[in-house]
Amino acid sequence: MKLYFTVICCFLFIVNATSQTVKEIQAKDAFELVVSRDTANTILIDGRSFEMFAEKHIAGAINIDAFQDSITLDLKSFLKVKEIIVYCSNRKRAELIVEKLKELNYSGDIVFISDGINGWIAAGFEIVEK
Repeated sequence: MKLYFTVICCFLFIVNATSQTVKEIQAKDAFELVVSRDTANTILIDGRSFEMFAEKHIAGAINIDAFQDSITLDLKSFLKVKEIIVYCSNRKRAELIVEKLKELNYSGDIVFISDGINGWIAAGFEIVEK
């Protein structure tokens, strides 16, 4: 009986672990993906604070501050989209959003822009500025 239970648990863990894709890319490689995305099926999340977002952000991004208590509720409304692209300034907030999406059993693809808005700017791509 214990063996049966262990096998079932392992199977469920594997199925859950493989149902989600997290792809980490640099901003220079994300440009085409970001600008040509199907906005009905792909969203772009800036995980920084409202103040940082208001100062500058990638066009078309929505702001969900990863450090706010409302993060779970904010992310729940996007669980049905096929792809979520996430960025911040220095990885921490974007990594928190990726982890929260995993906790919420998000089943779509997650693209993590590892060098965030700083990499986007360094690559010479346009941003929305205050």
